[in-house]
Amino acid sequence: MNIQLREIYRSIAEVAYVIAKADKGLSATERMAFNDIIQKELDYNSWVAQSRFELLDEVTQPSLEAAYREAMADFKRYKTHLTPALKEKAKRVVKQVAESCCGFSAKEALILTRFERDLDEL
Repeated sequence: MNIQLREIYRSIAEVAYVIAKADKGLSATERMAFNDIIQKELDYNSWVAQSRFELLDEVTQPSLEAAYREAMADFKRYKTHLTPALKEKAKRVVKQVAESCCGFSAKEALILTRFERDLDEL
């Protein structure tokens, strides 16, 4: 796995973290759902996203806005490697995480809409 793809997968995890934590904090159910979703979507490379998600949750605990901005900065930095298929995969992961616990909250819907728009602009 090249470094650009690894950074893109980390950024996907970062946005998933933002959306999972957006409404009522991060529950064990959301953590498990995230792990299941990225295992399915990222297959053998899911460890990259898992390690980033765990680091954010257990160590750094950034504000949601700071985590989102950092993820988008990395997406922008590696946009030449961000294929249409990879963009769709990122959107799928984030949307599935948002849907994983009791459907979308209004805050999650706003974040998802913002993410899809920002990603499409790259």
